[in-house]
Amino acid sequence: MARIQLLILIMLSAVAAAAQTRPRDYAISIDGLSYRADAAVLSFTVWNQGGDALGASEILVSEYQSGRVLTRETLPALAADESRPFELPLPLADLPADNVSIQIQAGIDEFELEGSPIARNNIQLFFIDRADAGLPSDSAGASDLATPTPDYDLFIPLLNLGLNFRAGGFEVNGRSYSGGDLLIFAGMSLAALFCLWLLSLILRLVFRRPPKFEPWQPPYAVNNWHDPNSALGRRQSWQFHAQSSAITAAGAPDQVTVIKRLLSQEGEILGGWAIKAIRSVQYDIYGRVSRTEVVMPRKINKQLNRIIRRAPALDSLALRKALAPLSKRLCKAALAAIEKQNRALPLAMDMRLEGLPGEARILFELYQYRGDAWHLIDHWEPEMGQIGARIPEHFTFTLNGQLPGETYKEYQTRLRDDMTQLLAGMLHQQRNGGAADTQMAQDESELVADSPQPVPNAGDLLAADEETDAR
Repeated sequence: MARIQLLILIMLSAVAAAAQTRPRDYAISIDGLSYRADAAVLSFTVWNQGGDALGASEILVSEYQSGRVLTRETLPALAADESRPFELPLPLADLPADNVSIQIQAGIDEFELEGSPIARNNIQLFFIDRADAGLPSDSAGASDLATPTPDYDLFIPLLNLGLNFRAGGFEVNGRSYSGGDLLIFAGMSLAALFCLWLLSLILRLVFRRPPKFEPWQPPYAVNNWHDPNSALGRRQSWQFHAQSSAITAAGAPDQVTVIKRLLSQEGEILGGWAIKAIRSVQYDIYGRVSRTEVVMPRKINKQLNRIIRRAPALDSLALRKALAPLSKRLCKAALAAIEKQNRALPLAMDMRLEGLPGEARILFELYQYRGDAWHLIDHWEPEMGQIGARIPEHFTFTLNGQLPGETYKEYQTRLRDDMTQLLAGMLHQQRNGGAADTQMAQDESELVADSPQPVPNAGDLLAADEETDAR
């Protein structure tokens, strides 16, 4: 028991010692400002928020801008939590202007260093205005430094700039300049503006990279050991005819077309892929002699990538609504560079895409037009070559030019709608994972139902050729 009491005594002694060694912390507050005939009387209070003060300090009143000391007052040592009111008269004759900012500080010394956090409440600011004292601005109490304001033809208070216009020139703040000086000043100003514009142009060229549409090589491997008449050889030759994931309108019965789909490992189209660049291309009316090319800003690429990530959660109407502003920007940029005589020519829209190895894959699908619909007859994944850190890919879509009898405004509206429908069709497939396998199964079931004997599709024929070659 005695040990516990001794421990409590030691703890209380430590707390008392800590309280005794708490540092002094002065603070100052302005109570009011009154005026009399020749002076402004400042009322303020100083109190000690810390421990007991060990010695006297100083109260200092000075001009805020110039730092000139107006008066000093001794501040006696204050005990902890003690406060003391003060009144200091400040002669108006010592003030340099009608409205002056005054700073008062108390207790700034070696215990509370100037600029330290503990000394922030040791300084206060206030204003002294002669008009509040009832004195005219040109009274005898004003300082000799105050000068009357000259009469200017044009005065700009913000810049403290006064202009007087004369027959032979002009004056700026009382200093005369001739007409030649004005021309020199105007020329120097124009030269300075030109240099600033040139500097901004150089900085934009250095730090703002223009959008690029770099050369592209297909990532598929070209293996010469495959027999061109085998299934693998025929598939390999079909790969370079696939332009995009869109199926064109059929032109004749039994027409064959090939498309490519960019998938994730889970089967979502464009899952794991990102659009890196978009451009519009149109050749002139003389054929492929020259072309008009517009590379879209990177902002459009980022906006389209955001829509791609949101596409699985959007229905058809919401997806088209999200794509409409983007289609408008794409068409506006593409049409701005096309001349009037070339508007009737088709417009190609190229897209560069990149996928991550292990996350993205490519699927080719071969279709044939039979009856009144496209039927899937084969699908495969390519053999990949050296792809590096990213898998490069390319989509090309073709849009109709201005049609006969169509005004330019109607052409703009129709082109925006076509662009929205094209992009929506590309992204709509993202919600149809496994469509290739489903369509293949449907086609095979239709063939079995239509004929008493099984009719092999093109994929079966290609596989049979491969087996014959192997034997």
